[in-house]
Amino acid sequence: MFSALTATLGQLSDPKLRNPIILSVIGSLATILLLGVAAWYLLDLIAYFGSWVDDLLAWVGSLVVIVLGLLFFPGASNAISSLFLDSVSKAVEARHYPNLGPARPQPISEAILEGLRFLGITILVNLVLLPFYLLPGINLVLFYGANGYLLGREFFEMVALRRMEPAEAKALRKQKSGSVFLSGVLIAAIMTIPVLNLAGPVIATAFMLHRFEYLRNDMKK
Repeated sequence: MFSALTATLGQLSDPKLRNPIILSVIGSLATILLLGVAAWYLLDLIAYFGSWVDDLLAWVGSLVVIVLGLLFFPGASNAISSLFLDSVSKAVEARHYPNLGPARPQPISEAILEGLRFLGITILVNLVLLPFYLLPGINLVLFYGANGYLLGREFFEMVALRRMEPAEAKALRKQKSGSVFLSGVLIAAIMTIPVLNLAGPVIATAFMLHRFEYLRNDMKK
């Protein structure tokens, strides 16, 4: 798994990844901003106490907005990555898997709709778990456990569908569920590291492609 991460980070300087990384940074910043504005708007609706209480809520609200942005960004990353899935995958395959041949055709609209569906599910799951995130100790386990499962599942199937039919991709994911889950946890960790998470969607896509190729070849042994 860490060899896949090393290979991914080592290719970030590849000119073929320059445009996807730029798009990733722009998309990530826009997403974090939108999540922050939405959270701030909701908090502003409850600021009606007056005087110092509202001032205190404003400071607390600022912190909450930052935390919520970090919580919900991992889910948004899948929707962002769907925009440049093919270009990132082609760059990785050209360097590391040159003999694969053409990928299975997949309409970009299908990938974007799948990414948006996943974003909705991830936000819903994190909203449900939000009260439990306030519990020290258990909060990290819940966050990385839930998002690791969701991110591992979605990113794996996203790259797998370029080479497999949907039924085959889901079957392989289930057979390698433990490895896919751990890969998802690592992606979730990357998505919560400031600055690095701006390129997180590119890193996650490239990393999971390496994991997919390793796992499907492992099944043939």
